[in-house]
Amino acid sequence: MNTAIESTPPVAHDGAICARGAGLTCENCAAALVGPYCSACGQRHHEHPVHSFWHFLQEATEDLTHADSRLWLTLRALLFRPGSLTREFLDGRRARYLPPVRLYLVVSLLFFFVTGLVTSLGPRTGVTVVRNGKDFHMAVAPLGAAGARPLATALAPTPSSMCAPVSAYGARISPWLADRVDHSCLAVAARGGVGRFVAALERNYERAMFLLLPLLALAMVPLFLQPRRYYVEHLLFLVHNHAFLFVMFGLLELVNLLSAPQALLGLVNFIVTLAIPVYYYLAMRRVYGQSPAWTLGKMTGLATAYLFIGLTVLAGTVAYSFLSL
Repeated sequence: MNTAIESTPPVAHDGAICARGAGLTCENCAAALVGPYCSACGQRHHEHPVHSFWHFLQEATEDLTHADSRLWLTLRALLFRPGSLTREFLDGRRARYLPPVRLYLVVSLLFFFVTGLVTSLGPRTGVTVVRNGKDFHMAVAPLGAAGARPLATALAPTPSSMCAPVSAYGARISPWLADRVDHSCLAVAARGGVGRFVAALERNYERAMFLLLPLLALAMVPLFLQPRRYYVEHLLFLVHNHAFLFVMFGLLELVNLLSAPQALLGLVNFIVTLAIPVYYYLAMRRVYGQSPAWTLGKMTGLATAYLFIGLTVLAGTVAYSFLSL
């Protein structure tokens, strides 16, 4: 006996899809749609393409206007539940939050934007360079202060004596290194050279931060041999914790712009400084699930790695910025 089976189109969960009937496909991957989101690639279906500026603005600001959006859920978890983003990601609960790398990139870019904004809005200073015999003495003073002179008239283009030992040591390693040191000293001594060096240092420091995290994650591997943890787990832990640092330091930069009593600003700085190790402790406890004593011991090891690796990366950044002038 033959039984005829009547096929029915899948029930759509979105009003726009229901109104247009069955047979809709995803514009991104051409998979059949059964709801407002494609089950194959996740792209959202829209009844009308984005044509008007108002429609585009609605799409662009949806995350900011929706109280339960991934952006606000991610920031809330990042700031008030240390380690929860890392733990949720490792446990496979990832759809509610921004991806870790995207979160880190957005927060870091906002942080460096804020620091640049604070620098431009803060009190302007000038660099006074005075030549005394063979030595150059540099001092930073507010613009217009008594005795401050423009950098352009401060010195002649002669290498500073403090570069001479470095140049002599570099000559024993490589003539190229000695030439670069001399060239960089001349560049700093020239008009606007100090400003160019500071700008290069800030630019390269932003890039060096992306090198710091993988090195720190590598240093964490021997701290967690029992039970053994994957390298990516440590890297993910540091990505989320550094995103927290960027948010806190960015807010601190904005607070320091306020015309508040120095005692109050000092108290805020002290609270933030104290909150950082507490946050790291709570995050390590939640992510790795070890006892308080083990967590404190491994925090000490991580702090030591921060010190040595951070200073090494900073020194390398300063040297690279100087030699690339």
